Amino acid sequence: MQFKIDRFKNLPFTGKMGLTLWLIGWIWLISVFFYLTKDKDLTFKLSIAVIILIPFIIQIQNWARWIVILGNMMGILYSYYFFIGGHVLIATVNVMLFGSSIYYLTVPATSRYFKTQSHPDR
Repeated sequence: MQFKIDRFKNLPFTGKMGLTLWLIGWIWLISVFFYLTKDKDLTFKLSIAVIILIPFIIQIQNWARWIVILGNMMGILYSYYFFIGGHVLIATVNVMLFGSSIYYLTVPATSRYFKTQSHPDR
């Protein structure tokens, strides 16, 4: 697998912001899960899923962007679990991080860039 880091360097600001918020959101969520549940298996599986996705995001693959967006939606759904458990602040931070990431990753400039870089021949 050859990394094309130039594609990532040329990513619009909105795309970089969306991916940064995605990574911060998952680091936050995994840390909170471990702190609240002490479940090493769940935190390990979530960490591996994020780590596997990173090389494909760096290569600016459009399908990976969609998986990131779906993962963000899952992160927002986890907020319900925290809210019901009485952790309103944690739920609020979750919604803000993942919601902002979804917004930045679906902005037309970011979407267009991912589409053109995923299929440069089109």
